[in-house]
This record gives sequence, structure tokens and C-alpha cells, in this order.
Amino acid sequence: MVEHETHSGGPSTRSQLAQLRDERVRETVAYCYERSPYYRRRLDALGVAPSDVRCVDDLERLPILLTKEDERQLQERSRAQLGHPFGEHLCVEPAEVVSVASTSGSTGTPTFYAFTAEDVALTDELWGRALRLAGVGAGDICLQGFGLSMYLAGVPLVRAIERLGATAVPVGAEAGSEKLLKTAALVRASVLCCTPSYATYLVEQAPEQMRALGLRRIICAGEPGAGLPEVRTRIEEATGAVVHDMLGGAHGIMNASDGVHPYDGMIVLADDCSVQQLIDPETGEAVAIPDDGRPVYGERVKTTLRWRAQPQLRGAVGDVYEMRRAPGPDGSLQTRVRVIGRTDDMLIVKGVKLYPAAVRDLVAELAPQTTGEFRIVLAEAPPRVTPPLRLRVERGERSRAEDDEALVRALSERMHARLSVRPSVEVLPPGALPRTTHKSTMIEVASGQGGTDE
Repeated sequence: MVEHETHSGGPSTRSQLAQLRDERVRETVAYCYERSPYYRRRLDALGVAPSDVRCVDDLERLPILLTKEDERQLQERSRAQLGHPFGEHLCVEPAEVVSVASTSGSTGTPTFYAFTAEDVALTDELWGRALRLAGVGAGDICLQGFGLSMYLAGVPLVRAIERLGATAVPVGAEAGSEKLLKTAALVRASVLCCTPSYATYLVEQAPEQMRALGLRRIICAGEPGAGLPEVRTRIEEATGAVVHDMLGGAHGIMNASDGVHPYDGMIVLADDCSVQQLIDPETGEAVAIPDDGRPVYGERVKTTLRWRAQPQLRGAVGDVYEMRRAPGPDGSLQTRVRVIGRTDDMLIVKGVKLYPAAVRDLVAELAPQTTGEFRIVLAEAPPRVTPPLRLRVERGERSRAEDDEALVRALSERMHARLSVRPSVEVLPPGALPRTTHKSTMIEVASGQGGTDE
């Protein structure tokens, strides 16, 4: 694959970027076809030659070529037949792999993500773009509060902070809240990196300590909670820090918020390194993203443009995004994204499609009447829900039990008007729902919890 000059923020003009992306698309498709038996089989089966894909728009003629399940199966086969765990979409010799990240493996065997030296450098470059957008740089002391083994936000983030010229303090969520807060105070951390759930947990459990740290920035990733105005505002008011949310790192993807109020999604920072497109999750048809600022929704499909180890050619993991394009402050066209949910998180209530993240947004909008914490309680495994949809919601810290009826009415009316679902709502005291230091939970499956239609 032909390498190009590294861009700190991408090409300077829109036409230059378009030309570069088209060139890299051609290189990527040829590289995948030549190096990967898997991609070669898939393209041959479609009757597509590398020369047929000449530009970014041509990618939309291809279906999804790589899913999470594909990667799991490919890696199982390569372990058995090739002696390595990286799958038949590996495009380099295993000896060229210098770093490996993995999923948690909570549903089975972990999926491994391989990095060559070039991929490591690109990951550092993209984290650097996001951190610089957040105002992080030399002189900052960054306390790493993600799980150190966490995919991308663990060791790779620590390394990227070091290469940015800031000071990394890799405590990790595994150390526990007491040690993390003590270390932050001793080293006088100016930046805390952690999931928004963990930041919320720390604010709730140790508000005085969090305020006393004097943090400038809180970098959130791993889940979309920092994109909720109410969650972000709650953390910012409690700490005095500006909250940023970030998504990406591997495969040439990096999206990050700029900290400007009101929150306006994450800016795509790596259009020169990857292509992010949308499809209708039901039909597979391309969803066009207009340039006039109007948001559109669909399943995200990604194609890498500068990745050597395991390129993603029309890869998808089931994420549902909102995407829109509009001029930025300098007049250049910016693409902004929000994570809406996952195709496999989708619930179906009386034929209506519902994403838990959409419920989360509505609950958060009702703050301070709510704490933002909620659970969807299902009688059986999703996606089909026996109506009514059951919600357990915490009332706000300053709300009273006699206000519960008004909260139930407000939430029910909003959900019916905007999501076409009328829920059955149970209001709980603040703090009643379990918190987590990792990703938040939105769904509970409890047998015998069915209901009757309203």
C-alpha cells in the first residue's frame, strides 16, 4: 500500500481531501484483494474487480463485507489452520504485528485487533488530533482512568498521551476509586480520562474530592454518555472541568467533541484516514449525508484508508449513527456524528422500533427531575417486547416522592410523542439503581415481568 505524508489535520482544502480519499480508496481495495484471501473471495463472489472501485462513492455499491461475527469466525479458522489468531483478513505477515488489542470477550472468545508499527503510529496520530482539539498538550498531567487492558482507551491511549508530549499517569479503573482519586490529588492531574459512567460515579461518591482536584478536562470514551447534555453538565458543574467525548483510534477512525456549548456532536477528525458511511439497517441501501446540516440516520459502515494489519473494507459492527455535514467556524465543511444505538440493541414494541439510547436521551432531558439513571426491564430476551415497555427511573436528588406522578406523566408523554411508545414507569429513589465503573447498563431481563397492552 502506498504511504502518504502524515497530515496533522488532513488536507487543507475540500478538493484536495476528496482527491486524496479517492486515491486511498483505490489503494485500499487493491491492497485487500492482493493480501487477504477473505476479501479476495468476497469480491470475486460479487463479481467486483479492484479496478471497479475508483472512488469513495463506488464503495456504496458494495454490501457490508466484514461484521463482528465474520471476524470471530475468521479468527477461529486462522487459529486452527494458520497458527495465528488474527483471521484471514490479516494483510501482513504475523511477524509484522507489534501490538494487539482485544475485545473483552464477555460473550465468548475475545476478538483480536492487530497493529503493525505503522498502525500504532496512526493510532497515536489520531489520538493526538482528538486530544489537541480538547486543548490537551505539553504540561498537562493526564490520569488514565479507563481499564488499562481496555481496547484502545487502555495502553494505546497512555502511549499516545506520552507521544503528544503530555504526562501520562496510568492508574487504570482496576485500581479502584480510592486509589485513583488519591493519585490524582498527589500528582495534581489536570486531565482525567475515563468512561462517562465512571466520571458520574466519582462525582456521586466523592463530590468534594472531585471538585478539589481542579481538573481542566475530562476525556470520555467507551460509551456515548458524554454526548448527553444533562450528563455532561452534571459532571462539569461538579468538577469545574470541560467534558469531551471521543470515539475511535483503531482503523483510522477518530471522532471527538470540541467542548463548545451547546454540545453539537463529535467532529470527524480523520476523513483522510477512513471513510464512514451510512446504510439503512433493514434494506442495506446507502443513506446519503447532505451538506446542509440536516441529520440522517443509519448503520455506520467503515472503510480504512491507512491501515495495514487488518483493513476494514465495508466493515460494520451494528452501530446506529446520526451524521450531518455543515460549515464549521472557519467555513470548512465538517462532518459531525452522534451514536444513537446498536442494531442488535433495537427493541420492537407493537411494531415500533426503539433504541435504548433514545430512551436514555429522553430520561436525561428531564434532569433535574431525574438523575439520568434508568433501566428498561424486559420479561424475555430482546428484541420483541411484550407491552407495555417497563421503565425504572430514579427521581432527581432534590425531587420529592410526591413529584413522581408528574415525572411519570412527563416521561410517558414525551416517549409517546417522540418514540411512539407509551411506557409503564416505576420511579425509584436516587441511587437505587446499581452504578458501574465501566459501561452503563440500560436493559435488564427479568423473567415473569410481562404486562398487558395499554
